[in-house]
Amino acid sequence: MSEIQSSTVATPAGTIPPEVMRALRERFRTSTLRTCAAFRTLGIQLVATPDAPEVVDAVRRELHRVHGTAGSYGFREASALAAKLEERAIRWASDVELDRDVRGAMIIEFAEVLSLAVGETDTIAAAVAPVVQPADPLVATPDVIVVEDDGPLQEMILYALRSVGLNACAFGDGPRALEALLAMPAPADGRRPLVLLDVDLPGMDGHSLHERLRVQRPGMFGFVFQTVHGGEAEQVRALQNGALDYVIKPLNLRVLLAKIPMWIRRG
Repeated sequence: MSEIQSSTVATPAGTIPPEVMRALRERFRTSTLRTCAAFRTLGIQLVATPDAPEVVDAVRRELHRVHGTAGSYGFREASALAAKLEERAIRWASDVELDRDVRGAMIIEFAEVLSLAVGETDTIAAAVAPVVQPADPLVATPDVIVVEDDGPLQEMILYALRSVGLNACAFGDGPRALEALLAMPAPADGRRPLVLLDVDLPGMDGHSLHERLRVQRPGMFGFVFQTVHGGEAEQVRALQNGALDYVIKPLNLRVLLAKIPMWIRRG
């Protein structure tokens, strides 16, 4: 769990200082270049065993992560390309002959395109990016809880929330989030903490987490989904189960920060 303390900054509400955003982007570049190396390894594995289900699923998960995160950092073309390949990888799981002879080459080529898209890292800029500190167990119930398994995106959202003076904490998987939120004390002032919730989480998906908490902690939290899943059925499921909103990734930080106060009031 990572905790962000409220702070006062000189920049206008709803913005992140340009030098900090640049540093966060450099941290994202560093992370993405490691992801490119992982894609190359997965591509080589697909060349050898194109229908290996564990490899196909690993490819799909990595593509899903790039789809959801790259656009939020401004790399929208990379996000769009990852989305198209993710759709293809989903079909690979059910059609063993689809692209069978070229699956590995497709993923290796994507790794090269992604590497070119994000470019070389600026290690000096990356070094000055804000670091999310470990949680202080004595801190009261936060204003916002981020449940997001993608580290760079989680870091960016947390810093954005800090920049407008909100207390926030984060979890990277469903079970840990559920355990913590079940135990979280209700705020003495009667407010409802806001949960920004991804769908594709390790251990327990966002819909299941939302529905468990609605039953076991009724009225305790307000929920907003943040996900690449833009299908009608997904949105209707979340909204009919009481979600305040459903936001499609990639995220626009300025829009997100503009909506946070409204969601908190509605919560």
